[in-house]
Amino acid sequence: MKTLAHLQAQCATLGIKVELRGRPSKRPIITALRDFHWQKVHPEKPLPEQIMPMLLGSWEDLSRDEADEIENDHHAWCIQPKIDGCRALFQIGTEGIRLTSRTISDVTFRLTEHQDNVPHLAKGLECMGGTILDGELVCPISKINTGGAVTENALQATVAILATTPDFAQAIQDQQNAYLEFHAFDILRFKGEEITNRLLFERLEILERAIASISNSFVKLVPTGLVGKRAIHDRVIEAGGEGTVWKRRDQPYEPGRRVKHWLKRKRTTEVEAFVTGFKTGSVDHGHRHLIGALEFSTREANGSTRPIAWVSSWTTEERQAMTLRHDNGEVELNPSYHGRKAIVTGQDESARSRRLRHARLKHWVV
Repeated sequence: MKTLAHLQAQCATLGIKVELRGRPSKRPIITALRDFHWQKVHPEKPLPEQIMPMLLGSWEDLSRDEADEIENDHHAWCIQPKIDGCRALFQIGTEGIRLTSRTISDVTFRLTEHQDNVPHLAKGLECMGGTILDGELVCPISKINTGGAVTENALQATVAILATTPDFAQAIQDQQNAYLEFHAFDILRFKGEEITNRLLFERLEILERAIASISNSFVKLVPTGLVGKRAIHDRVIEAGGEGTVWKRRDQPYEPGRRVKHWLKRKRTTEVEAFVTGFKTGSVDHGHRHLIGALEFSTREANGSTRPIAWVSSWTTEERQAMTLRHDNGEVELNPSYHGRKAIVTGQDESARSRRLRHARLKHWVV
């Protein structure tokens, strides 16, 4: 999405006036641009409903005590496998379906829609008008030939089918038996009744009934576990899965908000590494004159050093302890941190940089 300055400039060019109150925000500007472009093309039609899905927090943000408490809980939390696909809201209407992503188009400023690329998902829904499901679009096979390349995993295959033209998407799915599936894990509306204010355990019961009423084998229910949640997570990881999502059963659905009662927990890697560099903090985060991130590296078999991660999740007190600030304003890393060993955790390595993604410090090695 474009910057606030770019959005404001675009409004000025189009002659759109947006009244801003308080701190400048993108939201009212995006809304104004979205309405302008919609009315320009569809002057007689109302704008289709724009619903953002609820966003997940991260297990990595928990303290060890918080994580242990959730793992040992017996009823307040449940667990679902994290599906490696493209998030979408499946909106079933009387005139057809809409599959909206969480991505806002830089051209129309509306949520991107995918239903034209997956017409097979529109069948067998006759009794479900007025229903909205939350879930993931997933390709059942990892390797598809797009004509220019062969995908390496299911996520790449899903993106390739959704990103191309409807005709080519249909041809790929027909010729390679790669029909995208929709895996539902929550429900926002059921046959016209808004149920986002209901608690998760109630919504899951309704979701199970809804999926059972749909006559389409490509629409599936994501399983939910309540007992032995840590063992379920371990089995998902051992089977090669991306991870799990842990959810409080006594919470409502909050569209568009990032919440702490849905936590994604992915595969993690632990490595012993040592500090080899640093970055200064950014103005945006208020750390301009402090250390922003530490670079950690490992020693290769031939004796060379390989950077393995950037860690930036530090408290203000930790940044101050790491920082040496000279009279001329130059920032330097406190020498006591150079070469300091630590256990660093993170997700899988980035294919491009070969560094751990979402790296964090587990603890310093004494």
